[in-house]
Amino acid sequence: MAGVVKTTSNLREIEAVCERDGAFRNRNSVKEFTFPIDQSIKAGGTNEAPTPMDYVLGSFNGCVLIIIERVAGELGFTFQHLKAHLVGTVDRRGVLGAEGVRPHFQKVENTIWFDTDESEERIEQLKAIVEQRCPVYNLFKDAGVKIDLNWIRQKGGVKEI
Repeated sequence: MAGVVKTTSNLREIEAVCERDGAFRNRNSVKEFTFPIDQSIKAGGTNEAPTPMDYVLGSFNGCVLIIIERVAGELGFTFQHLKAHLVGTVDRRGVLGAEGVRPHFQKVENTIWFDTDESEERIEQLKAIVEQRCPVYNLFKDAGVKIDLNWIRQKGGVKEI
């Protein structure tokens, strides 16, 4: 089983284990959690689980919302509801080996809806700190992925996607 291997005061190593359990399908373990990864039928898999890139998008949204909540607590920023929607664009030719085409996302568009009475200025303050501190956002940024962050303040509920 995978887990936290080593922790010092500021650094921690996290172990992940992956084992093939079918054509283009594998089972992964991180800490006490296990999850499958698969490919679409068209790509040779069974389409019974998300692809690695699907998990990356979910991780981006999840990380942004967690960092928003952490920073909001530090700032005394209040909200009643929070929702994220992300669209990622990838050029599949990169995975197929096309010269000069990056195999990862080319761009992502992330929209965050807040049900809050906070001002636009406070949302911008929160956004700037989140952009600085979110690990997955910065992983994308450092990889040269174009990132559009659209943060929308709404009162009385967050719209359905």
